[in-house]
Amino acid sequence: MKHYFILLRIGLLFLLSLSTTFLSAQNMQLVWSDEFNASTVDPAVWKFESGPSNDNVQYYTSRAVNANIVEGKLRIIALKESWLGYAYTSAHIRTEQTQCWRYGRMEASIKLPLSNGFVPAFWMLPVDNFYGWWPVSGEIDIMEFPTNEVTTIYGTVHTENYNLFDGPAPPRGSTIQVADAGSAFHTYAVEWSPERIDFFVDDTKYYSFLNDGGSSATWPFDQPFYIILNLAVGGGWVGTPDGSSVFPAIMEVDYVRVYQNVNDMQIQGADFVTYNTTNLGYSVAEIPGAVYEWSVPGDAKIISGQGSNEIKVNWGIFGGNVKLIITKDQQSYEIILPVRVSPNILKNQGFEKGVKYWHNASGYPAKAKFSLSDTEFNGGKHAIFTEVTTAQGNAWDVQLSQSGLVLNAGTRYKASLMARSGLVQNGISAAVINSSNYSLAGQKIFTPNENWGLYEFEFTPSQTIQAGFNVDMGGNTGSYYLDDFRLTTDALAALNLIRNPDFFDGGEAWEMTLNSGAVAEGEVIDGEYKVSIINSGNDPWDVHIGQKGLAVENRFEYSLSFDAYADSPRLITPLVGRNSAPWTVYSALDPISVSTTKKTYTFTFDMNNPTDLQSRVGFDIGGVIGNVYFDNILLRKGEKLTTNVDELGLSDTYFSLENFPNPVVTFSHFKFKLNVPTQVIIRIFNLNGQEIECIQNGFMQKGEHLISWEVGDLPGGVYIYRFETKESLVMGKMVVEH
Repeated sequence: MKHYFILLRIGLLFLLSLSTTFLSAQNMQLVWSDEFNASTVDPAVWKFESGPSNDNVQYYTSRAVNANIVEGKLRIIALKESWLGYAYTSAHIRTEQTQCWRYGRMEASIKLPLSNGFVPAFWMLPVDNFYGWWPVSGEIDIMEFPTNEVTTIYGTVHTENYNLFDGPAPPRGSTIQVADAGSAFHTYAVEWSPERIDFFVDDTKYYSFLNDGGSSATWPFDQPFYIILNLAVGGGWVGTPDGSSVFPAIMEVDYVRVYQNVNDMQIQGADFVTYNTTNLGYSVAEIPGAVYEWSVPGDAKIISGQGSNEIKVNWGIFGGNVKLIITKDQQSYEIILPVRVSPNILKNQGFEKGVKYWHNASGYPAKAKFSLSDTEFNGGKHAIFTEVTTAQGNAWDVQLSQSGLVLNAGTRYKASLMARSGLVQNGISAAVINSSNYSLAGQKIFTPNENWGLYEFEFTPSQTIQAGFNVDMGGNTGSYYLDDFRLTTDALAALNLIRNPDFFDGGEAWEMTLNSGAVAEGEVIDGEYKVSIINSGNDPWDVHIGQKGLAVENRFEYSLSFDAYADSPRLITPLVGRNSAPWTVYSALDPISVSTTKKTYTFTFDMNNPTDLQSRVGFDIGGVIGNVYFDNILLRKGEKLTTNVDELGLSDTYFSLENFPNPVVTFSHFKFKLNVPTQVIIRIFNLNGQEIECIQNGFMQKGEHLISWEVGDLPGGVYIYRFETKESLVMGKMVVEH
């Protein structure tokens, strides 16, 4: 809710003539409501805002004295009291992280406070900020009541073009007079469709905002929004409370309800997931008499809830669409939620969902403008553009950040981002900060230039922390583009060497090579890569799809797996090999027969050639016309072919290693001799590639060493140890027995 605006009151008499009893909601389903029948505000639904806001004078808290439930009604209460330097407190609750909707009827029955100096509101903001930060992605103010105006209720929309901050026109909306708004409950509502947003009080429609068919600058209302209820105190719209202001001021809410057509319902759940995350919930509204059938992509598994409106999912390393088919009254509707699964701990790293999960700040005296660029980017379709116009304070006075990161003690993290600057080049900082005490966990100070560059740093927290990833740009004036953020670990990155393995990003990172007059086209359809071969050439390698730039190391075992099928049975040849002459094939795999049924094919091979940091994985599919389909491609490094370093001729230069006892019951020992001083890192992993413990990470002198590790209550089974120096590494199996 943004104040300091003057509403255009054009055509009010005409708008009031549109009064009608709404009928459209009768064809919708009640998909969500809070009737406030519990004893307290439900924290699983409503999240509390904390702190000051806009130009208002209150401090929002989560205390029961500011928000409670009495006799089936939510009460949001503004108090006159001293609190953290403010003279007033109140509450602001939202469904931002729990419930969201696109289209439908949103309504609430509310009785409003009535004395000078307050602005109670029932409104909506976008979940994803798909088009950029406020007001670019829109705002729907279902009801705002500046109490100084006594009987005037406002309904308003804000967009990039319709706002009083930098838009060419003011917000769009209208008002209606409600004589007893402060003494009786009234139903305030919008009915929102792809064509329009209609505003109601009780059964009277008093304003319609129409989709003009233009860009998101005038109609950003094609994305999911969440609901907010709050009671603001003071500000430019109503002024500071005076002697006539009555405290406590109370906004009472009898219920909040949302109605939708079934095909407009949204799946609620995580849309950015790190590899091997388990027990994540996905849900829709429970509709009486409906049948629910869920499906998940790749190696994800539904562990509970199939057939109901809510499931729990264990994710692996492939993403794609979570799908739900709802059948009601012999009609079926399909709802889809795309879910990105990756080794990245950061969410929305390439801004493919606008600026969702990202925050910006420019604190006085610094001034900066942040925007979502769709013309200059490193990958995908977007980047963040920041223009710092005033820089007289600290670097962190202008900041792009993502918070809520959980980082584990003793785990080495690798962070990176792509950046470029404008004509003026200045140093900026990328940092990971402990959210509890603002201490520095890791940092990179760098000076981007006019070309896109990769900036990386590593760090190892000494304790498990909640953290934020910040880019600080306030030290100097200048402009910056930022894209493709990454925060991961060695263990996560090692789970799959392939980029875009599930074609979540379309055909990005994959390329097609054609020879001997071959003609073929590739496209991604429903998460699968379809190759349409029109002219097949003469040989299998005349049509090739592949990915280059993969590191394949000498004397390691590798596994390659993928899903494939074709319109008619045919041979294809999977391979891992050199990406340049003499085109050596490392995998030495024979052609395989794929059928019309989608299957998973898995192979292993030993890398007996010299390490190749720019190798290629690919598929030769020429020689026969037709369509071939691929999905979920995995290349993973396995065990070193020998743990006896002397066999590789390395002991004279680097080290020798012995692990005992193996199997182990209580303690396992790593005895090794370093022939040069070096950094030594010893880590233990489970078979899913998840790091269990880092038992050594530091510089060690030349000579013999013994490191002991206590198994503790670690479950019995097979584990992997990874012994790494600056020059080389060894991996081996360890069997734990109890």
